[in-house]
Amino acid sequence: MIAHYLKIAWRNLLKYRMQTVVNVIGLAVGFACFAFANLWMRYESSFDSRYDAANRMYLIYTETSMEAGGISSHVPYPVSTLLKKEFPEIEAACAFTRYSTAELRLEDQPALEAVSMMLDSCFMDMFGVRVLTGTYDFFYSDEKVALTERMARKLFGTTDVLGRTVTCNDKESTVCAVVSDLSHSNFSFDFIHEGSYFRRWQDVWYNGGFEVVVRLAPGVSSQSMEEKFCAYAEKVDDLNCKTVGRLRLMPLSEVRQASFNKDRLVSFFYLRLFAAAGVLVILCSLFNHLALFLSRMEIRRRELALRRACGSSGRGLFAMLTTEYSLLILLSGFFGFVLVELLHPLFQQLSGVEGSVYGNSLLYFLIVLLLSLILLLPFVFRYSSLRPERRKSGQQMKVMIGIQLFISLLAIFTTVVLMRQLNYLRQTDLGWERHNLAAFTFVYPDTSKDEIVGHVRQMPFVCQVLTGYWGLLPEGARGIVTIDWDGKPSDWKMRDIRMACMDDTLAAFYDIQLATGQFIRQDGGNNQVMLNESAVRAMGVTHPVGMVITYSQEQKEKATVVGVVRDFHITAPTIPVQPTLYVNRFGWMDGNHVLIKYHEGSWPELRHRVDSLFASDYPEVDYNLVNVMDEYETYLKSENLLMRLLAFVSIVCILMSAFGIFSMVTLNCERRRKEMAIRKINGARVKDILGLFAREYLWLLGIASAIAFPVGYILMKQWLENYVEQIPLSWWLYMVIFLGMALMIALCISWRVWRVAKENPAEVVKSE
Repeated sequence: MIAHYLKIAWRNLLKYRMQTVVNVIGLAVGFACFAFANLWMRYESSFDSRYDAANRMYLIYTETSMEAGGISSHVPYPVSTLLKKEFPEIEAACAFTRYSTAELRLEDQPALEAVSMMLDSCFMDMFGVRVLTGTYDFFYSDEKVALTERMARKLFGTTDVLGRTVTCNDKESTVCAVVSDLSHSNFSFDFIHEGSYFRRWQDVWYNGGFEVVVRLAPGVSSQSMEEKFCAYAEKVDDLNCKTVGRLRLMPLSEVRQASFNKDRLVSFFYLRLFAAAGVLVILCSLFNHLALFLSRMEIRRRELALRRACGSSGRGLFAMLTTEYSLLILLSGFFGFVLVELLHPLFQQLSGVEGSVYGNSLLYFLIVLLLSLILLLPFVFRYSSLRPERRKSGQQMKVMIGIQLFISLLAIFTTVVLMRQLNYLRQTDLGWERHNLAAFTFVYPDTSKDEIVGHVRQMPFVCQVLTGYWGLLPEGARGIVTIDWDGKPSDWKMRDIRMACMDDTLAAFYDIQLATGQFIRQDGGNNQVMLNESAVRAMGVTHPVGMVITYSQEQKEKATVVGVVRDFHITAPTIPVQPTLYVNRFGWMDGNHVLIKYHEGSWPELRHRVDSLFASDYPEVDYNLVNVMDEYETYLKSENLLMRLLAFVSIVCILMSAFGIFSMVTLNCERRRKEMAIRKINGARVKDILGLFAREYLWLLGIASAIAFPVGYILMKQWLENYVEQIPLSWWLYMVIFLGMALMIALCISWRVWRVAKENPAEVVKSE
């Protein structure tokens, strides 16, 4: 009997080929999107989760106005020893520092980019890093290094590397150990080096370039520890120890999505959006198939009645219809797994996500199968008992089509808003010029610097070269200062504000504008400063120009505010402009960026000429040439990735809606052929019949739009609130999307209805 039901189901799927193909493709694509999005979310949320005490391990961070995100994970080395000594609730603490731009190479071989680590033995104990072969000499000598197992194989093709020589950042070192890999961690590395140099900072408080991880005792909460940090800072007199009061604890599970994590590829919120988009495609496919199922059941009423008359039971009809529907879902699941297999390499390349997708994909498929059966069973039961009401069935089909249109409109609206917002962020005036600019940095400057800059000035496509400054992107030297002024409110909440360098020459190079006053002159002294508009608002002053402020960095200095700079964005578009104090020069540092302005479209040539110059004339000098526009684009990588993913999903939804409506019109025309023939006999023209169908589907589109657009507005308005610069959700956007969908429906209706309406009514009535 099962074989008989499968044969009937297969014949019906083949009879309605186009509808079957549309639903199978839609469900397969939605299933693949949902599976990949959930794999990605699981991957992102499982960093540093494999340790036994992972839920009790925290990264130390501080709140600071110097960093774009308002927090920093860098603290002095002695913080780790102080916390372990003064707080018994802390079981263990370790300090370390990582460099993601290190290089490893063998003699006569190209260098490999690697992540270097300087650490103490506590780190290895906390994170389970083991010495597989060799000794611990890398802790005590700057001439010894330890390679991870993966890096040893990558460099030498084997782990038998003890005693071999490698060059680490132009310094030869001997491999004394091979250690286990720290995989799927925010703190993964490729080699350990300079142990003796690292240990010199154990008691030095002025170097805040280290990270510290602590492990709390069971039952101790992070909130209670932060309160104890503050209480401890109030009791001690040592200024260094008072910094403990500013320490905060971040669970390791949150480090991956922290603002200071440069390895983060996409926001976790965007992954949820991608998963939701996959669910929308699945629902669109399910409701599409359900509408087609109801329409086909109306056509098959006579077939079902004949089967019942020939002895089929209600249970048998129920099993037959359920088998037909389940076969479609199984076909969709099969092609979904095929799609996952084909796209998995591309997905790994795009996301960097490792691991198998098949185990969870099977679970997701079973959920989809269960959901589809729950939606279907009430209708199957009604048709198997031969009790469907035509009027009610027609209303149900319209509801299914309306839901499908609602999902499509919602997907299209959100994608269009996202694309417009991203384009706006690329094209809008951020308060400074970022096009046709490059920042040129000598990592190890030497006596050839002026000579190299002279060569760059002579290149015909270079408009201007500026030296002695720190550029805006990549962001150069900056600091934090405390400020004071006459009339400062006693309850002023800001501990410090950001400090950066700016004068009239640098402002002219980047086309930065003044709100009031004047720029600091290039040859001016340190007795003049500027504020940005955010700082003026934070201070609550009305006329800042001319006021005298005292700012403290290494020593207290008095200066006059000569101008207010308009706010400009050099950070991610989700981060507000920070209150900033601008000075002429830092007393402790000179800028080492070489800033270049070039002609439109000449970036590839500039890149090639600079690379050729160093390769031929200055091979010993390390340098870094960055396109400023490309650097800013890195802030938009999450938006770029989400836009591509959602654009694909929206295209699938549009195609599914188009084919679904076309299929529904085809079945509807088949079911209503006799009705249209009688209308023609009674004098109806072809355009009258076209109008009849058009009004019906446009009415559904209107109802779907009335629901989808307010829901989309609420969702996207909330999403746009994350951005400092936002596009307006103008009325014409809704009108364009509505007219576009109406045009698609009109095209779907016109061709199929035209063919049926042109048929000879006498032949139709006779065949019926």
